[in-house]
Amino acid sequence: MLTREQQKTILAEVSRAPSVHNVQPARWRFDDDSVTLLQDRCRRLPVADPTGRDVEASLGASFEGMRLALSRLGLGLTEPSHIADDGNGEFRAVCTATLVRAASVDPLAEQVSRRRSWRGAFVPVNETVLVALENTMRVRDDARLVFGRNDITRVAQLNDDCSWEFMRDPSFHAELYEWMRLSPADPRWYVDGLNAECLAMSAVERRAASLLFRPSMFRLLKTIGVARAIVAEAPRVRTAAAAIVFHRPCGERAFKSGRAFYRLWLEITAAGFVACPMSSIADSETGSAEVRRRWGVPEGRRVVNVLRVGKAPAEPPKSPRLHASELLIESSVLDLEPVK
Repeated sequence: MLTREQQKTILAEVSRAPSVHNVQPARWRFDDDSVTLLQDRCRRLPVADPTGRDVEASLGASFEGMRLALSRLGLGLTEPSHIADDGNGEFRAVCTATLVRAASVDPLAEQVSRRRSWRGAFVPVNETVLVALENTMRVRDDARLVFGRNDITRVAQLNDDCSWEFMRDPSFHAELYEWMRLSPADPRWYVDGLNAECLAMSAVERRAASLLFRPSMFRLLKTIGVARAIVAEAPRVRTAAAAIVFHRPCGERAFKSGRAFYRLWLEITAAGFVACPMSSIADSETGSAEVRRRWGVPEGRRVVNVLRVGKAPAEPPKSPRLHASELLIESSVLDLEPVK
């Protein structure tokens, strides 16, 4: 049985797993010989993620984070047993897994604290620096490395086109704005969501965004035709050393894709790079179709995400996280029924 302090130490590391809009939906319960992953039902994105697929992938990443953290203690987890959703209560039980002994520490565990998302401009690198990244991608069958100025330029334009496809929807923008933390005075600046520091905004940009990103003001900016220019990222994306197309089998559970996505990002970190997801490309039917066609995604595979990758000018800030104690569910809150 893990002590309470061990549980909190583990959860502080598990919390570093990526989640869509940094909503952090995962909660955990520890029993004598097992752990249960739960979802906080309040932490979802009804507009941007109506089917819950992105949240489910985020939960998968958290499960993989638990595996990584436990490996430091010589422990492992069996494959998860998924649990039927009863549709009730504050929490949804997602899966349970049994604690087992592990032979060794997972080699990616040490990358968890080093992993960063960087939305700013990257510094120039020469192509020889990409060798480590190429070697990493070569052994994966679910990632396609894209580099060369013409291809990166096209990725940058595609990202802007697909982002605007969603951002021009007032409901999508309003939901995103709810998760943006544009001032350090915001009580949730250090807790969750997308804060201005992690969005690589300067102090001037932060103050401007506080005004211009308000839904009422953004609607006005759309009317006069300047809103798209304000949210464009192409100049920053064009500085990337490479892009990575992450694809998985079409019928795969999003939970499993999320586990693989987290490991991919940690491998990028181990190769010495930072990354930033461009999820809108994968979420857009036209964007995903072009990626499949242009960069040869095999038949039967789904484009899950596209990441821009490079070197940051300095170590990027850590994104905010909930305190470990908030991730711990103390007692049984659900009757757990394994999926048939």
